[in-house]
Amino acid sequence: MQSRNTGTDDAQASFHTQIMPLLDSAYSFARFLSRDADAAQDIVQDAFLRAHRSFGGYRGENARAWLFTIVRNCYLASIKNRRRTTRLNGDAREEDSSDAFEVPSQDDTPEEALLRKGESEAVQAAIATLPRRLREIIILREIEELSYSQIAEVTSLPIGTVMSRLSRARRKFEDAWRGHAQPDHAIAAE
Repeated sequence: MQSRNTGTDDAQASFHTQIMPLLDSAYSFARFLSRDADAAQDIVQDAFLRAHRSFGGYRGENARAWLFTIVRNCYLASIKNRRRTTRLNGDAREEDSSDAFEVPSQDDTPEEALLRKGESEAVQAAIATLPRRLREIIILREIEELSYSQIAEVTSLPIGTVMSRLSRARRKFEDAWRGHAQPDHAIAAE
């Protein structure tokens, strides 16, 4: 009986050591995917519950990729549930796109915080223009800094597809970024 509790305690400690530190990253990923703060919280809560339940099957591979796979699957499940609910209720509302998730630095002056918020909003807006399948690839690579193989694991895609989608996502992001560039910045640079 004692050894069973020790094994459970070890698993709990391992979960808290390896998975819990990824909570903020998981939320950010869910936030970028869903474009809705409340939905992202629900997705992350569901993902962590699923991760905790299935942690016994975790083989010690990359914790970040493992958790992001669960977050992505929870996001996809939430889309299916929303569509099912929409069909049943006859409700055809658009997705909510709340303000971007911001974590200010303690070293920020008000001016720096305002500039960073403006840049963050511009990046968020440019990313939001991308189709979901390109948006998730660029988020996983450029923001979450996963490797191509980790992205392939998260998305269940071949690495070649990951690379080609990332290339397309970067081009589309660049086009969207140019569209969001403000003339004031160009004048100030001259």
